Amino acid sequence: MSEAPGNRDPIENEHTGGPDAAAAAGPSADLAVAFVPGVMPGKWFFRWRDRNPGRVLAELPLETDAWREELAAGRAHACFVRLPPHPRAGVDDIAALREEYRAVELYAEQQVVVLPQDHELTLLDEVPVAELAGEVLLQDPAALPERERLRSPEQAAADAPLPAMRHTKDAIDLVAAGLGLVVVPMSLARLHHRKDLVHRVVPDAATVPVALVWPQDLPEEREELVQDFVGVVRGRGLNSSRGTATPPEPAPAKGPARKPAGAASSSGRTGRAGAGRGSGARRGAGKGGRGKAPGRAKGRR
Repeated sequence: MSEAPGNRDPIENEHTGGPDAAAAAGPSADLAVAFVPGVMPGKWFFRWRDRNPGRVLAELPLETDAWREELAAGRAHACFVRLPPHPRAGVDDIAALREEYRAVELYAEQQVVVLPQDHELTLLDEVPVAELAGEVLLQDPAALPERERLRSPEQAAADAPLPAMRHTKDAIDLVAAGLGLVVVPMSLARLHHRKDLVHRVVPDAATVPVALVWPQDLPEEREELVQDFVGVVRGRGLNSSRGTATPPEPAPAKGPARKPAGAASSSGRTGRAGAGRGSGARRGAGKGGRGKAPGRAKGRR
């Protein structure tokens, strides 16, 4: 949904109410990572900083889904983005994205329906798409084709024009006003949570992929930093052969092993072993309480 009034899908454009963090990144950051509304990459930022002491990572929460502009302008070096739940092959799927960018698909979000607290569907733990066939949805019908397949032509023709909405928060405010329902990724429902609303998982709605995307033409040093960040996100270890921005410490030079001070010599170790055997022999001789010294036994013979 664009910032101007219109009837586009509210997932397309988000507003978090915060400042323009992208402009505040500045040239001093070694790595600037943006993320669309609802995505919460804080744990990965923490881990990357932990394994890259001295490096500066700028966090750029975007007010909209206009991540392409951030990468093109160089304000962000990588960005967490959402892909369409129903991508068109070769148009807006991950393969098409990789023709222009480098991209790693990370995980998929479940979709939920946002409901007023007193709505009858709140009695269900999960709300199947079939339960939404007769409901008013405050979004483009094409955003949930699973529902459209269950509706008759008469139901579709009876849909009223959508009210003007700029972003998901507007749609959720309209849900609170009792004008309809909206289906969004779970993270967006949590981002715009209100006390008078609840959400329920729509189990048979398509999931929404989240990917990390970055330009193909980054300078080599910055590409290494991004690869290292990808390694953090995907759980690769520090000494992985891919994406290690901070190289491991070199192994110590090989050479003759130096004996620590006070270490026993090999003869000393042999002596201790012999002493152990000797004490064992004495214990054996003591069995029965009348052991005799070897010299005395030899004298008798």
